[in-house]
Amino acid sequence: MASKFFHVHHEFRAGKSQQWWETAQNAMAPGGGWDDAVANNLKAGFYNHCFCPVGPEGPAFCIWEVREGITAQEFQDFIDGPNGVNFGLGAWMNICKEINVELAGNPPYPRKF
Repeated sequence: MASKFFHVHHEFRAGKSQQWWETAQNAMAPGGGWDDAVANNLKAGFYNHCFCPVGPEGPAFCIWEVREGITAQEFQDFIDGPNGVNFGLGAWMNICKEINVELAGNPPYPRKF
């Protein structure tokens, strides 16, 4: 068994995009805590390989990797929770689909786990 990869389709909930972008930009600014959040997520078994926003109102697409033993439901709970992409705002509706690495032939990114 190995780590799993997920494709996540993010859609903003009505009226939440501006607040989310402001919160995200503050988090990524120097001293905003972004590096600590990434490190804590990695320790917990979650790693975001890419974030691909289409526009300021969404949607966005991500590829996440999860450590071996973490279920799809546990990943969904994480991504929707306060340590996931929502910053506790409930701004995104997150549709998570596991990538079938066997069909793809290779993982989409080098494994972190």
